[in-house]
Amino acid sequence: MPSIPRRVGLVVALACIAASAPAWADDDATAEARRLYGEAKSLMGEKKYREAALAFEAAGRLKANAVALYTAAQAWELAQEPARAADAYALALTTPKLNDSQRQKCEERLAELRKELGTISANGDEGTRVRLDDHMEVAVPGKVHASAGEHTLHIARADGTSDARKLSVEAGKNQDVDVDEKAEPQPNAPKVKKVQLSEPRKVPVEERRSPSSAWKTVGFISIGAGVAGLAGGALLGLSAKDAEDTYKADPTRKTYDHAKGLETRTNVMLIAGGVLTVAGASLVIWQSTKKERPAAARVELGPGTLYAKGSF
Repeated sequence: MPSIPRRVGLVVALACIAASAPAWADDDATAEARRLYGEAKSLMGEKKYREAALAFEAAGRLKANAVALYTAAQAWELAQEPARAADAYALALTTPKLNDSQRQKCEERLAELRKELGTISANGDEGTRVRLDDHMEVAVPGKVHASAGEHTLHIARADGTSDARKLSVEAGKNQDVDVDEKAEPQPNAPKVKKVQLSEPRKVPVEERRSPSSAWKTVGFISIGAGVAGLAGGALLGLSAKDAEDTYKADPTRKTYDHAKGLETRTNVMLIAGGVLTVAGASLVIWQSTKKERPAAARVELGPGTLYAKGSF
């Protein structure tokens, strides 16, 4: 917990930094970043340090800005959340445009915080992002921090796969984690030799399929495809909900596009599944109520045999 003089110093420093908005280049996300930064300054004035830190973080990540992240780190310290403060300090140091004084203070505070926190160094392929508990996401390679104890590391890979790992963190220690490490393959099961049993000779029987039987088959296939589409849509819907929650926690262009893409694919699969299911059911019901015309019976003469063929 920061001492009273340090808390006063942090408040003064935050007031000075927040007084001048960081310079953002004009693009699509600029207005939103400025709005979040202004909201964060208002929250600081109300001494809502946690909410202010979240808003500073969102602004600094939506439009990469080291000053916003540095300010977020100081707000986290005032909110008495040292692990999240360390995350923000570390990210600010890897983001351009900190001045020499800010960089020095960042490095000093990060070094002090790491004495009482555990550090996790996440390594993996480009495009992979990690998040410890409910902290902000960071790209790998990157470092996240936590108090001593059990924590959950959430992994989101560029190929769309995700993972969650339980980690035990020790204060003052660093541990390396390979987020792309795959589980060891299981030993191959022994091959079972198939024994072909001899079967009595079968006499081929001619089967005449009526048109209604073929249409029923098409109907059942359509129902199966429709049900599979609905199930796939339901699963995509769960992924879309998770992506929406991720966007709310970390409102970036990347998380927004990911959430919208999943939502669109969910709607397409649900509509297609519903259409196929209804069409298949209609075919089956139609053919089930349709009377089939029996095949005409005929008498054929074979060598030494007179027999009838057909059904009545």
